[in-house]
Amino acid sequence: MMMHGRMNHNAHRTGIAATLCCALLGAISVLAGTGTMQAQDTKQSAAAATDMWHQPTMLNWGPAREKLAEHGLSYNFHYYAVALGNPNAPQGTDEHFGNWERIRGTVDADFGKFSAWHGLYFHATAVWQNGVDMGSVIGSIASPSGLISSHQFRLDSMTLTQNFVKDKVQLTAGIMASQDLYGLDYYIGYFVAEPLFYNFGNMGNVRASYDPESAPAVNLKIVPSKSYFVQSGYFLPSDDGEQHKYPTGFNYKSGHHGATFNIAAGYNTDANAPKTRKSYPGVYQAGFIVNGSKAGSVSATTGASGFFDYNQSKYVDGNHLFYLQANQPVYRVQAGSDRGLDAAFGVSTSPADKAKIPTQYTAGLIFHAPIARRAKDSVALGLVASPIGDAFNRYTVAHGGTALKNETLIELNYRAQLTPWLSIQPVYQHYANVGGSKHDANLAGFQFLSVF
Repeated sequence: MMMHGRMNHNAHRTGIAATLCCALLGAISVLAGTGTMQAQDTKQSAAAATDMWHQPTMLNWGPAREKLAEHGLSYNFHYYAVALGNPNAPQGTDEHFGNWERIRGTVDADFGKFSAWHGLYFHATAVWQNGVDMGSVIGSIASPSGLISSHQFRLDSMTLTQNFVKDKVQLTAGIMASQDLYGLDYYIGYFVAEPLFYNFGNMGNVRASYDPESAPAVNLKIVPSKSYFVQSGYFLPSDDGEQHKYPTGFNYKSGHHGATFNIAAGYNTDANAPKTRKSYPGVYQAGFIVNGSKAGSVSATTGASGFFDYNQSKYVDGNHLFYLQANQPVYRVQAGSDRGLDAAFGVSTSPADKAKIPTQYTAGLIFHAPIARRAKDSVALGLVASPIGDAFNRYTVAHGGTALKNETLIELNYRAQLTPWLSIQPVYQHYANVGGSKHDANLAGFQFLSVF
């Protein structure tokens, strides 16, 4: 999910089909091998069927899903949608209303529950998504939605993870995205705009891979205690917008974008806090990503290798990015309760001479359960600042263009958890100097999530 250059394609529809077939075959094999799905569970099934508003999913699966999970196989289906309109369009822009929607299917298998291979896990997820990118309509730098990337029907990721040393060492290999593991927002789901919902918008400065255009990768994570973790991974780049030619992700072609080497560390300030007292466990993370793409080659379909240097007016070797995230509860109503206020801050920065947006800042305030009787609701205020790089502006002016202004996004939303499987999130977004122009823009609408 990158800030720029997203391509809209109608991909072949094999990715999700293959994943869902695996899920069904796995379910059949578990059922055949255990013989435990019998009518003795009709009492539990009947109880679930009588109260759909309190069951965990929209559709009543009865005891089948729980039984499969006990034997190591779990699967989930989500429907996400974000609908936004710009009632006060910037000068020269038409008023517009558009929605983006996504269906995701996920399969997870714990081999330790049905074999002697303990600590081995399989994960696969696929998406169908389509709709209108309102960021393109208003010309914003920060995307108004973390759901939006490209029109897709394909495999998102598929991995095997082996845990060692009582789960303190985790080795993962397969098809996955750098941005799903590095720089991922801690409060995902509490906001709507991409830099607050998913990841920093300027991760494209190092071409960090993103879903659903994931790529082959390997990642090692070490968790010596609940308080600390460190991880490092090697990620081949996203498939250069050619994903419609190989929707499963196996026939991979990296083009000129270069692989990334990632490293990150995190600290939980109060991981072992007892429920008997108010606790404020802050989570702090720092990460570094480097892309060693070498300048010198050009492709008609994927562009030039290396990175463009606006000071030198040419492509040069390599680029890197550093990010820092701080997520800190600052107030709790009472001991053992999550009701209260959390604060978040993030910054992602790379060399100023190689990017239009070398640095991006995010900040947010989240009040959990603003209404005491609605424990799962939240109200959130977020800010995204996207300063234009000086080198980019100098280059633009020198070539007959106009210098751009710094864009600032302010978001206010209320997330209402209507049932365990349904939430709706009205949102208002104000862009100052949208896209670096002298004009402002406003978006209003809602985000919707249902779990099947």
